[in-house]
Amino acid sequence: MKYVNAKDILPENILKQLQTYAAGTLLYVPKEGEEKSWGEVSGYRAYLLKRNRMILNFFQYGVSLEEISDTFGLSQGTVKKIVYNKKHRANFNFRPEVSSAEEYEESRLLEEWVHTYLLFERKNKEFSDGLYLEDRYFIGPVKMPLTLFHRSSGPEEQMKWRVDATVFWRKVQNWTEHIADGQTTPPLIIGYTDGEFEINCNNPLFEALINMGRKSYPVIIWMTQKADYEDFREKYGDFE
Repeated sequence: MKYVNAKDILPENILKQLQTYAAGTLLYVPKEGEEKSWGEVSGYRAYLLKRNRMILNFFQYGVSLEEISDTFGLSQGTVKKIVYNKKHRANFNFRPEVSSAEEYEESRLLEEWVHTYLLFERKNKEFSDGLYLEDRYFIGPVKMPLTLFHRSSGPEEQMKWRVDATVFWRKVQNWTEHIADGQTTPPLIIGYTDGEFEINCNNPLFEALINMGRKSYPVIIWMTQKADYEDFREKYGDFE
């Protein structure tokens, strides 16, 4: 669920009235005719867990309280209560590596790991925003054979995303040295649509793994359609 700032969607007169009664408060606006309770319909507790984890991750990466407040549509006082709460901060910190993604998955926060990685490690806000446009299915990290995948980015003419050859192969070399030194690495992020895989993130890492003779590697698979999710589970469930 993407966080929406009320000032971006409400008329000014309505926003002023809302600020009078509920400034800095997280509100749920029920659909017309909705009879179920707020928590039952929206998964309120799960929503708060996800939201608070993202706020903590933003804070971990040095984002100011003011910017966090604006991003999540909360008062700075509310943000302070979250980031300085000992119980919240005692939870695991984000790390750009497979083991961290596994920890997030165990807490049903894999999507939050993906967005944090894209925003702060890959500096790819466009991809993160695109994923937020619709509800997605996320599976992983799961170790899968690398022969199932092919690069979608590189200097070659047939690539979906063409990049400078010098830059690309330098990144491949950096990842090769990184792996050879025994340093930790992130999972690959791969989309699955109509039975086809597409490496969306870290194509140079994939190339380095192939060149080093790796046969399998942890990946995070994301899908938009339920049919694709069910198809993936049917074909590749043994790898989960």
